[in-house]
Amino acid sequence: MTNTADVVVAGSGHNALITAVYLARSGRKVVVLETRERPGGGAVSEELVRPGFMMDTCSTGHTLIQNNPVIADDELGLLREFGLRYIDPDPVAHVAFPDGEQFTMWLDPERTVDEFARFSARDADTYRRVLAEWAEMGPVFGAANRHPIGFGPSLDERLREHPRGGVWRRRIALSAWEVIQHEYTEPHVRAFVFWQAFMTLVSMDLPGSGMLPYSIMAGRQKRSWCIPEGGSGRLTDALVAALEAAGGEVVCDQEVVELVVEDGRCTGVVTATGERFTARDAVVSSVHVKHLLDMAPREAWDDAFVYGVETFDPGLPMFAVQFATSEAPRFRGDPGTPTAVSSGLAGWPQDVIDVTREIRDGRPSTRFPWILVATPTLADPSRAPEGHHTVKFLVPCSPTPPGGHATWDDAKDEHAAALLAAVRDFAPNLTDDVILDHLVLSPLDIERGNAHMVGGSAHGGDRGVPYSGPLRPAPGWAQHRMPIPGLYQTGGTTHPGGSITGTPGRNAAQVLLTDLGTSIEEVLAKG
Repeated sequence: MTNTADVVVAGSGHNALITAVYLARSGRKVVVLETRERPGGGAVSEELVRPGFMMDTCSTGHTLIQNNPVIADDELGLLREFGLRYIDPDPVAHVAFPDGEQFTMWLDPERTVDEFARFSARDADTYRRVLAEWAEMGPVFGAANRHPIGFGPSLDERLREHPRGGVWRRRIALSAWEVIQHEYTEPHVRAFVFWQAFMTLVSMDLPGSGMLPYSIMAGRQKRSWCIPEGGSGRLTDALVAALEAAGGEVVCDQEVVELVVEDGRCTGVVTATGERFTARDAVVSSVHVKHLLDMAPREAWDDAFVYGVETFDPGLPMFAVQFATSEAPRFRGDPGTPTAVSSGLAGWPQDVIDVTREIRDGRPSTRFPWILVATPTLADPSRAPEGHHTVKFLVPCSPTPPGGHATWDDAKDEHAAALLAAVRDFAPNLTDDVILDHLVLSPLDIERGNAHMVGGSAHGGDRGVPYSGPLRPAPGWAQHRMPIPGLYQTGGTTHPGGSITGTPGRNAAQVLLTDLGTSIEEVLAKG
């Protein structure tokens, strides 16, 4: 184990590892420190409930990273050299509505259009137009996201220069629900698009979420709810292998608790075991910014940064239940359409909005108008014994437990039972004899398992207007350079936000390599 390196990285989520691999490929000695016994952050797969059932601890879908050059151009050799393989499940999604109707989305766009047309010919035509519009504008948004703030034109500048930019400048400032209501007319269609757009648990009634009905639907239509073969942790495995091949290392069971600041500069970190890791060039943090503030004296931070972090919204908490089963979920009345890897209940949008309002207000909530039921073994049977499945329920939930319980520890089993009952309304085959074992994860459990998931939120913080672009994580500090010289930040709390995108990791590498006198392009050219 090396206690002195050119770059010390705190945390080993996929963004931190991406940054680390680029830096190691530049010829620098890189050490990554991880709190847990295994690397990966939110991209981890484990046998959570019983041997042979490989479950994704947090993330499952990797659709958003597919457009990142890390994957699209295989810049780090993750696909070519280190065994990462992706599966695009078909059907893309299958949901039930509260009235018993169902909707299936397919990788063949015309087949999906036909499903829209079952409910509304007008909305089917609208969906064709939506896909065409995003095909034109997606690269504009992608270019803005894949450049650090200040490295090239901003999104607003790019849109000002585009012939249809005025439409999109308004569209992205609206709420997702306003956009859906403007574009679609039929209630079931609206509910399905809403269900898809809510996948990153961004409040759909707040300004600034208006792009989601376009970007999420188009991304799913192109690559489905894309999953790594073998589990979400395969991305981590490939990144660790790439890092080690470049001479870097990951050290687990080392929780970073303090930043070493000498002569006004961050020169290393101290771990909970008392070990000091010194960085000759830089320290990269993927610690949640809410915790980062406590790792150095307050006077070391800029006042605007402190205020920005104190007012940063961690996002909506989650509640999850993981199951080992002998069958995949089967929908009630399903005429033969196979259950999708990504399925669930698409409740009426206003009901979902009402629940997220309760959550944001900190009021207890016991309703489940939006449910994700993930069954990756439908497309990847390697994750479970033959004929068996892993199933995950995911819903947003309030930080305040329901039923008058004092804590979520007291309430979680009751809440899980109510959630299972709600799922059985549309997938009745998930009976007690089919469920072999299960694990309930309340917001408290989620945060205990990964301190970066503050309050049980797994997406790095809200991505509404106050927390996006140059305001993320704090106004004036969106370029990955932190107020303490020598310290850089990556991960879901930085631009453009959370989920499995790899974009904050690549962006942070661009900034740091520039400050070190080189670039990603030069690093890749050296091979």
